[in-house]
Amino acid sequence: MFRRLRNRLLISNMTIISIVVIAAFAVVYFTTYTNIQKENQNKLESIPRLPSFVLGSTDSYDQQSGRVEHIVVIPRIPVEYSQSFIVLIHKDGEVRDIFSYIDMPTEVYHKIVEKVWQSKETSGTISFYNRKWQYRISSFGDRVLIREYNGRQEVIDSSDYYQLSFLDITDSSNTLTRLLFTFVFVGVAVLFILFVVSLYFANRSIRPVEDSWQKQKQFIADASHELKTPLAIITANIDALLANADQTVNSQQKWIGYIQFQVGRISKLLNDMLYLAKVEETVEETNKTQMPFELSGTVIDAITSMEAVIFEKGIQLTHKIEPDIFVKGDRERIKQTVLILLDNAIKYGNDHGHIHIELKRSRNKAIFSIVNTGEGIPQDKLPRVFDRFYRCDPSRSQATSGHGLGLSIAKAVIERSGGNIYAESSNGSTTFTFELNLS
Repeated sequence: MFRRLRNRLLISNMTIISIVVIAAFAVVYFTTYTNIQKENQNKLESIPRLPSFVLGSTDSYDQQSGRVEHIVVIPRIPVEYSQSFIVLIHKDGEVRDIFSYIDMPTEVYHKIVEKVWQSKETSGTISFYNRKWQYRISSFGDRVLIREYNGRQEVIDSSDYYQLSFLDITDSSNTLTRLLFTFVFVGVAVLFILFVVSLYFANRSIRPVEDSWQKQKQFIADASHELKTPLAIITANIDALLANADQTVNSQQKWIGYIQFQVGRISKLLNDMLYLAKVEETVEETNKTQMPFELSGTVIDAITSMEAVIFEKGIQLTHKIEPDIFVKGDRERIKQTVLILLDNAIKYGNDHGHIHIELKRSRNKAIFSIVNTGEGIPQDKLPRVFDRFYRCDPSRSQATSGHGLGLSIAKAVIERSGGNIYAESSNGSTTFTFELNLS
């Protein structure tokens, strides 16, 4: 389920990113392509029009007026247009004049003109002589041209002649090709990198949801397991009562007592579960309304209430409590947290062992710690000790008569009060510590 959700997020993210990247590259490429094509076209059209292109000239004879005018017929090509050439061609396809600085054999010019003339296109591009050319065919208009040829003037009908202008666009075409390949390569590389990054963040985004889902499933399974045992005991005792229905209530007190005890366990379990759910939903609101109280006196009260139990197990208790330490929070719930940690130290500490409790100031924080001797907690299990229903040693659950919610409640209370709690274990001792901001 979560893999499908991750894949959907990944596909959606990559689709949007791909569209944006491709669109951006396409706009840049086609803008560059249009500009280069326009520049080539303008350069091609400007060849016969620039006034400075005066190298050869002839006379034009107007048949209606009978006047002869000195005009420019085929302008020569300046140095900056050296990669261009002009051809004067008759309407039957015969080349009459070639104006060019390009070092190509004459037959090459004739073959280029022949290929263009056969295409019947007035403009376009053609590849020849390992180069790419853009060409344009233009007429001379309705005038008669008088051209000097072998020392005498020759009248030429301009309608029989065309001018072919060629511009070498190989470099610009190669530039566009390189730009296209660059965009493709960069685009693929960028999309691959973005895919890896998107996959990382998709997994990172899904992980809290997946963890929450797994915790919820584990919570339901653990809660069902915790409820299953007392319910089975209650059912068995009810069956025992029904099997002795003719006896008096007083004679059935043993079975009734078992039922009452298990109902009490279930009630406590449900209350703890409801409290955890309530605390986790209202952490931000309660942080704003908590009142300051003296933590020092609260810790001493909690220790005093547990002295009898500590004495029965023969545990040596020492403590070092700094006075007048005030913090913000729910006094009763923080006292409950101290009792939970102390009870945990008693249950999991060794008999005739040692428990040390300390409360001190450290800069702007109050730090409470409780250390007990015992088997300790394996390092790989420390991160989970505050999980609901988690026990480092499940075999001791009946002996300790707990549900595994105590440390979860302690963590919820401390975090609700704006603090943090953590556990450490080494060399046969375990330490639980919580920190709260001083008020």
